Amino acid sequence: MKNFKLFMFAVAGCLGLASCSSDDEGTDTNGEVSTDLVGTFELTSMVAPFEQDYDNDGDSNTNLVLEGSCYNDSWISFHSDGTYDEGYSSSILGTGGLNLDCDMETSSGTYTRNGNTVTTTRTSGGATVNTEFMYNATTKTLTRTDNNGSYVGWNSVTSLWANLTGTLQLTFTKYTDNDTDNGASDNDDDNINVNADLLGEFNLTSYIVGMAQDLDNDGDTSTNLVTETNCYVNSGITFNSDGTYDEQSSTSVLGALGLSLECDSETSTGTWTRNGETVTTTRTSGGVNVTTEYMFDAETKKLTRTEEDGQYPSVNVVGSLFAMLTGDIDLTYSKETTSN
Repeated sequence: MKNFKLFMFAVAGCLGLASCSSDDEGTDTNGEVSTDLVGTFELTSMVAPFEQDYDNDGDSNTNLVLEGSCYNDSWISFHSDGTYDEGYSSSILGTGGLNLDCDMETSSGTYTRNGNTVTTTRTSGGATVNTEFMYNATTKTLTRTDNNGSYVGWNSVTSLWANLTGTLQLTFTKYTDNDTDNGASDNDDDNINVNADLLGEFNLTSYIVGMAQDLDNDGDTSTNLVTETNCYVNSGITFNSDGTYDEQSSTSVLGALGLSLECDSETSTGTWTRNGETVTTTRTSGGVNVTTEYMFDAETKKLTRTEEDGQYPSVNVVGSLFAMLTGDIDLTYSKETTSN
């Protein structure tokens, strides 16, 4: 069984003066946690130094939560009486390093909150271990860094799995106010998917450029090119529950000699992660990983991003020809389906 102490190492020092203040709203003189922390948080991101392919699907990722079903069974529940329960699932070496097994450890103890810092004190297992988390009350996320974390990696030389040590970045996201959801159980089968509001199809509904255009020659100009041509409306991105995504991007490009516009469509696939309101997609193009960041508004179910120095079509009224301009482009995607 994996030594659970590796999971519970404390983050040394305070992360900025604001995090160390005892005057932040939501704390009392004893540093006890406020009610917004009570509930259950699920591990949604565990970023390791090197990409792994635990599930052997051909796609590797530094976020180990996306590599199989083991790490995403990790959780921590905070109770209103100042105690907590925690369950940690991790991939460990199988016999001879030929395969991976999933190990589950549970612990319990007490916790306090001082500003944005939540400190857990493990009192089970015969050892007292303190661990510090940074809490974001807006996104309902807990984050911490394990500078000497242990995880399993593939050794291409020996073609076996091996134990590795490195810096791990962990993010827990609150998915229920029920503090007994996992508190006394090793089983997390009753968990809802913390990213359920993101899963599904998002269609491009706004493509805002710097200068208004009349691409359809109807006499009305707009900075939103979605309303100026039928090309852009075919763009969309679908987030799948297995951590992958599919995207189609349709853009207007110059036809021969700039006399017309044509619609160019590209499809891509890759993986995605979510940290609070930030959704990051990663795809491989030409042997290089390309990442794109979106901001997700869970209330409106919209994704937004800005493409800096992007290219978009324009009409030259003097020569009656089309040309390409360069400038920032603001894109908005709206959710069309509920899940996938």
